[in-house]
Amino acid sequence: MTSPVHRGSRRRRPILVPAIVLLAAAGIGAVAALGGLKRAPVEGPPWLRAGQEIDQDVFRTRIDGALVHYLPADDPAVPSATVMDLDLRVYNDAKVSVPLSYLEKSLLRVASADGKTLMAPDAKGWLYDSTVPGEGAASRLLPPKRTSAVVIRFREVDSLDGESGGGRFPDVLAVDLARYENHQDSLTGRRAARLVPGDDDRPSVAAHVTVPVRKAV
Repeated sequence: MTSPVHRGSRRRRPILVPAIVLLAAAGIGAVAALGGLKRAPVEGPPWLRAGQEIDQDVFRTRIDGALVHYLPADDPAVPSATVMDLDLRVYNDAKVSVPLSYLEKSLLRVASADGKTLMAPDAKGWLYDSTVPGEGAASRLLPPKRTSAVVIRFREVDSLDGESGGGRFPDVLAVDLARYENHQDSLTGRRAARLVPGDDDRPSVAAHVTVPVRKAV
């Protein structure tokens, strides 16, 4: 006598899933739990070290370093002071000499590591002047198709009496640089170099440079 067959008693065979698929699914779940599947952040301007060159279109600029030192008075009317020199090497790619004011405008911000601003439209408590030392008298022009040494000299100013102070210079500088572009006016058709604007129409930062400050005082 044959045994009856009970329907539904057959054991189902397990469905085999490749291990790599399971691992991938587990990985996606873990990444999602950690927020890793969100939209990738937009890359910002690069952070460079002193000595690296930045392409600013009109200029190719290299910040070599900064030095705090004592500046004796050559003129009795000008007091001696402790100053900080920011040393740059700038290649002017234009066919004509370019005023240093164009370079100054492209230095959007010079600040200490803790955020104290030394050079910016809203900077307070500091004075600076830029020169091209050259072989003769100091100049305010960058000659064409040449690399020139540029010195930006900072003096700390006491906001109460206007006298130069010293001793509170930063150990590290953060410098933001912009880039120029060849802009054509839609009305006149004239071309001129202007700083590349960002989304808010203010000049956008092309690179950040971290500059250590040496102190000889």
